[in-house]
Amino acid sequence: MARRYRLFEDELLAKRVYTRLENASRTSYNHKQKNKNSTKNKDNPRGKEAVIKITGSSKNLNVFKRHIEYITRDYELPLYDNDGNKYEGKDEIKDYIDLYNHDGAIPEFENINGKERREVMNFVFSMKEHNSTPADKLMEAVIKSVREKYPNNPAVFSFHGDTDNPHIHCDLRIQDINGHRIDFKHKDRYDLRRDYAKNLRDLGIEAYATSRNVKYDLDKNKNFDRTVQDKNLTGADEDKIKNHHYEVVEFGKAKYKFDENAKDSFYVKYKTTRGEIIDIWSEDLERVVKDNDIKVGEYVRFKITDRVPVEVKLKKFDKKTKKYTVYTKSVLKNVWDCSILGRAEKDLKSVPKTNNRKVKYGTETVVDKTAEFIRMKKEREAKEGLNISTGKKPNKFGKPIKKDDRDR
Repeated sequence: MARRYRLFEDELLAKRVYTRLENASRTSYNHKQKNKNSTKNKDNPRGKEAVIKITGSSKNLNVFKRHIEYITRDYELPLYDNDGNKYEGKDEIKDYIDLYNHDGAIPEFENINGKERREVMNFVFSMKEHNSTPADKLMEAVIKSVREKYPNNPAVFSFHGDTDNPHIHCDLRIQDINGHRIDFKHKDRYDLRRDYAKNLRDLGIEAYATSRNVKYDLDKNKNFDRTVQDKNLTGADEDKIKNHHYEVVEFGKAKYKFDENAKDSFYVKYKTTRGEIIDIWSEDLERVVKDNDIKVGEYVRFKITDRVPVEVKLKKFDKKTKKYTVYTKSVLKNVWDCSILGRAEKDLKSVPKTNNRKVKYGTETVVDKTAEFIRMKKEREAKEGLNISTGKKPNKFGKPIKKDDRDR
């Protein structure tokens, strides 16, 4: 674009003016301004989840003391032990730390000869819906959960309520009073979180410990059944339902895989913990359902316990030889069994390993009597020199007799 020259000194040029609102709308923080006054649904089940995080660890006594200074805000906040005893003040907290490590389980940095290892694990316990969770009940549930899980391991607790999300710090010593060290796995964290949610519910606080692999509807407009979520998703009733026992939804006879061109078979549908409907097919399932009197709604575990050899015959026509060939196929048929929760529980064993798992084939030629008779007749007529179509001898040139000559 060519530059415009000013012809007159007093000429005013138009200039783009940006308002404060336009500048604010272009900033990268605009999403915060839009969502600042948005209403949040407090009845969302995600807000009732109990949270446990592993924030770090201490490998020597010096690091552990610095972490105690952090969680107590330089000894301004009180400290609690496994029994719920309260320690306040710098001198009182330091005396308890000496008692915490009276056996020297946590070495000092100067006394470490070999490779460092974790001596204290740092946890954070919190609730997503912290507005309805009192501090005293939160502390009581945390102390009870850790004490029940690790009764012989010393632990200290401190509550932080001056943040956006109130939480409790926990320092758990790895070596117990008997000298044994714990090996904290992912499953241990899930079990601790489940017990933590259960203890909160016992205190009247609605809390859940739903794992990530459990799917449920998060529609805000849907009314959730808290009883079902409490039993099926949080693990509160998990001890009553054993592994791989699922609720039977439907069973009956039908075409295999509901295909009209397939053979008749028997199916059983059951509901998994994720809410998915799974169907299994076998003719032997009809015997299992009838013998055990299985009803819809019961928790049943189905398993293949044995395999029985069975011969299957297949008839196939060969176009070259004009004969039928019967193939005998030896296969292994599955034998099913079940374990019904509450009334017919069984320890179902796996299928024994067999060496002869290969399919065996056998052949047998089937001759049609009519086709064999026609073949023998043609051979006899060919030997006698007769025409196959008329039954007369051919002429001297070896050609068959014409139809007109035959009529005369």
